[in-house]
Amino acid sequence: MNISSWNVRGMNDPSKIVELKKYLSNNRVILVAFIETRVKENNCTKVQKKFGGTWRWETNYNFSPRGRIWNGWKHSILTFQTLYVAEQLIHGIISARNGLFSTHFTAVYGLHTIENRKPLWADLCSLKNTITGPWLVMGDFNAVLLSGDRVNDTAVTNNETRDFEECINSTDLTELKTFGQFFSWTNKGQGNLRICSRIDRAFGNLDWHNKYADSVVEYLNSGLSDHTPLIMRYKVNVKQGGRPFKFFNYMADHKDFLTIVQERWQVEIQGTAMFRIWNKLKGIKTGLKALHHQEFAGLEERIENIRVDLNLIQSQIAIDHTDSQLQNDEKDLSSKLKKFHLIQESAFKQKSRIQWLKLGDSNSKLFFSAMRERNSRNSIDELFDSAGQKLSTNKEITEEIRNFYTALIGTAASSIVGIDVEVVRRGNQLSPVAADSLVRPVTAAEIDRL
Repeated sequence: MNISSWNVRGMNDPSKIVELKKYLSNNRVILVAFIETRVKENNCTKVQKKFGGTWRWETNYNFSPRGRIWNGWKHSILTFQTLYVAEQLIHGIISARNGLFSTHFTAVYGLHTIENRKPLWADLCSLKNTITGPWLVMGDFNAVLLSGDRVNDTAVTNNETRDFEECINSTDLTELKTFGQFFSWTNKGQGNLRICSRIDRAFGNLDWHNKYADSVVEYLNSGLSDHTPLIMRYKVNVKQGGRPFKFFNYMADHKDFLTIVQERWQVEIQGTAMFRIWNKLKGIKTGLKALHHQEFAGLEERIENIRVDLNLIQSQIAIDHTDSQLQNDEKDLSSKLKKFHLIQESAFKQKSRIQWLKLGDSNSKLFFSAMRERNSRNSIDELFDSAGQKLSTNKEITEEIRNFYTALIGTAASSIVGIDVEVVRRGNQLSPVAADSLVRPVTAAEIDRL
């Protein structure tokens, strides 16, 4: 599932159309936001037809006569339902026809001054209040976000980044993991006159990162443009390996926690001290896994179900204010909602490894962002083999890692060169009894005695 945005700096040149078609084909892009097309509205259909009949298009000519944003998608693979169009963005819902992928999607092209971009930030904040579920925001924001986002030009100031920062915080968006080029725009200047900046970005909300945690964004070379294309890559239905058991601190607060630990620890086990400890810990892990599955699995879904139930109860209370049962239900659901929010925040905090903030201070976004960054650092999304070939599928990466360590460490030999018996006989020799004991099979009882 490859989604792209690219400031192409004009699409009137036939040679550029050829390059764009090749780009879409080579990278298997199924939805693209072409930015700054510079195609006049009366020429729009003619240019779009050059991409073939498999593509459908949404534009914002009603707000910009030069076609600032074109959204194109392969209609045989997915649908795009347009919900909102403005001068600086197009927003809608992407739905794969096979039902395996869906998200809100916003293609962005920010205007060139701080003042003119203010409506963009306001639109994004307004959209946030209407969105439930995953949300992907991509495009050319025409604004830097961090101090290191520009080189060989004036230093980045707080005045430049303030509105962008406040918008990202207000909308609960965090940047997707990226690789490839760092800077996304250059003025193509020569030598020290070349200015580079990072003004093209991709963001997702909390639901996006929960549902599509393996998504990454690649910054490719700019080709005939002065902007790099961005490609969001997500592998639908990728089989993941098993995950080891992790103990979360919030489990220690459960009323059954100590009982499970005590019961499993008091089980009589025969063997050495280490063998007994290992088996008791294994028993505790089994009990805690069952507890976690029963009481805490699917936190997001539990929270959403409680939220729906609470909303229903409160709607009923609005009709009958004196029903004591409804009042008790509301109190109980409110308590559960707070409890599971705190549990979720505790999980984010533990995964993030941030120790200097306390729970309950609405730090879930910070914890989640840190956790996502740790997960990103610990994952391998692409690898280059010894021939310089890029590997991107799990199967290819796994095979390359296996081959590397096989070459480094070696494999089991099919045959071993025989020893010189005459040389061995000149040294000390074991008695027949001792020799037999060395080749005798090891028993479980002997292992337990170690």
